[in-house]
This record gives sequence, C-alpha cells and structure tokens, in this order.
Amino acid sequence: MYSKDMLVGILLSCAKVQFKIIRTDELKIGYKPIVGLSIRGTAKFLNGVQRSLLHWGVYSSYHNEESSSRPKPILYISGAMNLKRVIQNIPEGLESRQGGWTKFNTVVEMLMNKEHLTQKGLDKLLELKGVI
Repeated sequence: MYSKDMLVGILLSCAKVQFKIIRTDELKIGYKPIVGLSIRGTAKFLNGVQRSLLHWGVYSSYHNEESSSRPKPILYISGAMNLKRVIQNIPEGLESRQGGWTKFNTVVEMLMNKEHLTQKGLDKLLELKGVI
C-alpha cells in the first residue's frame, strides 16, 4: 500500500495520459473522446497502486500483458468518475513529468459537465488535442 502523497507522486511521474477522439455513430455529433491514464511497471508495484487507488474510490483495470507485442503488466484508469476522483486528490498547480496534466484536467471536467456532447465542446476537445 502507498500513502496518499506517494500515490500522488506515482501518478504525476508514472501515469501516461491517454486522450483520443474516435468516430462513432452512437452520438449525434459523430465523435466521442476516450480518456484515461495508464501506468506501467512490475506486477507487484501495479497491484499496490491498484489497492491504494481503491481507498480513493478509484477503480482500475490491471492486465498481465498489455498486448501480444508488449507482454508487460499495465494498469488502466478510465471512466469519467474515476478520473475525476484522481484529479480531486492531486493538489492544484502540479504538473506531471510528461506534461499535459492541466489539459487532461480540462478534458475530464468537460466530460463531467457533458460539454463533449455539443459541437462547441467537440471543437474545444479538438483544439486541446491539437488537431485544429
């Protein structure tokens, strides 16, 4: 188990932000954002992180193999509510090692407020993604 401060450090230093916009017929605007965090490491490390995240009410998905071409353990955190709980536990003003944490924060807030379902929201997401 990791303490809250240790978990914050792990998330800021090890977690990689996943942010994609995919085409779908499920929504009227035809696109939907896929947002999440992925953490790579040893099985023991990732299981400890997963147990510690449960204290925050964050559910994650552990896989022994990321894919057949990359047979290493990975931990995924997805779902707007889980991501919101992660963001609530990270002190404001801190940036991750890879950058993009503030952009990630903005995207999750848009998802929570259902702004991604409008054309204006999609345009803002595409702008944050760097497409337009």
